[in-house]
Amino acid sequence: MDFSIKKKHELHIDVINMVDVFLNLLIFFMLSTSFISSPGIKINLPHGKGDVIIKPKGDIRLYIDAKGAIFFDKKQVDIAELKTALESAVKTAPDTLVIIAADKDVLHGRVVQVMEAARSAGLHKLAIATTEQDVGK
Repeated sequence: MDFSIKKKHELHIDVINMVDVFLNLLIFFMLSTSFISSPGIKINLPHGKGDVIIKPKGDIRLYIDAKGAIFFDKKQVDIAELKTALESAVKTAPDTLVIIAADKDVLHGRVVQVMEAARSAGLHKLAIATTEQDVGK
């Protein structure tokens, strides 16, 4: 006679592989989402409350750093070069939106110069980029 106790095998689901797959998917989606950023140009945007504008393709984004330097297509330009570039842009799409991302330490007059350059080129849809204002401030 066999009096040995037979062990009952417990079944369990190994979820470690599933967790690995979900973490890889999470990392993939986090890295593949598109963010509007300005690589290489350090801009400290002022705080403000306003409408959120999703940047469609074809819109122009101008950057003005704290020293007053103007960047168009990631290249530093002066006012004359900016006017020329904007005039060529208005020929292809006269209804283009110009988004000006100016550092909060830039003088007001420099931002007005850029706005006037856009208006003289025929671009009348202008927007100023800001960051969201903190609720506690």
